Amino acid sequence: MRTKESFTIWCNDIVPHMPRVGRYTTGARIENHFLDLLELIYKAYYANIENKSIIIIESINKNDIIKYLTQIAFENKLIKEKQYLELSQKLNEVGKILGGWKKGIEFKIKNSH
Repeated sequence: MRTKESFTIWCNDIVPHMPRVGRYTTGARIENHFLDLLELIYKAYYANIENKSIIIIESINKNDIIKYLTQIAFENKLIKEKQYLELSQKLNEVGKILGGWKKGIEFKIKNSH
């Protein structure tokens, strides 16, 4: 999934090139949120239909937090523009996928009652 690709870009292409100060503060915070997002998506995949929508909403919120923190990292010159643009594109794709998944689940719930 795009989330794993985004996480790989973060860990392999961005973090090693961050200034040390940013790597252990903002960088670590973003990495933790990525791991939380991966965990939430995994939980949503296996959750029952009633809980799935709630977990997907949490995933969407977590993705938005990652986008916001990467924007802050870019604005503070912790990551380069090219890296920021590549990661932002992937995170936007993740958001669209999660939004579509949420709509599909809500449609199923609505039509099953």
